[in-house]
Amino acid sequence: MASSVRRVLLGAFAVLPVLGALPATALAAAPAASVAQSFIKQSGDHLVAIVNGPDSTKVKADKLRELVDRIVAVDQIGRFVLGRYWRVATPAQQQEYLRLFHQTLAYNITNQIRAYKGVQFAVDGTKPGPEGEMVSTTVTRPGQSPADVQWVVDTVGGKPRIVDVVVEGTSLRITERSDYSSVINDNGGQVSALLDAMKKQIARMEAG
Repeated sequence: MASSVRRVLLGAFAVLPVLGALPATALAAAPAASVAQSFIKQSGDHLVAIVNGPDSTKVKADKLRELVDRIVAVDQIGRFVLGRYWRVATPAQQQEYLRLFHQTLAYNITNQIRAYKGVQFAVDGTKPGPEGEMVSTTVTRPGQSPADVQWVVDTVGGKPRIVDVVVEGTSLRITERSDYSSVINDNGGQVSALLDAMKKQIARMEAG
């Protein structure tokens, strides 16, 4: 069950989706718990309304992409996922990587819509974390046992944003960083190998 939910959430946020390359001490102060909890409650309610609404799959996908762009710190997460290789990449590679990261996120959202159907979302509480406020929720899908999901919220650009998702104790941004690092390490430390792999993944998604 936990691995199933991780795949769904990871597909949606590519995070997992997933903080930026800045150290925690360089980040703005995390939002107050009430702000973070309200932010996650509103965001979750919006996501559920989109997924369970009457719109076509295409319209839902467009709305979900817009929602994720508003509530998730995608660029910061992308840089965290690339880890130490962000500094190795050339400026052109960094730009291309972030473009592909956003594109992969968009396709993953579209592909995961059916998996979200009937999802229910309940906020359980908030506590301070090392990288922001951790908002605990219970996510339930039809035919699945409830999953404990924590949303890490920090202030990015003066606004609350999701910077990580922790499912049953597993950080999705760290999981994704491990996967990306493996691709680069298996190809002699070449960032270009990851970019090629991301392009191939996007091509497979486009082909259906």
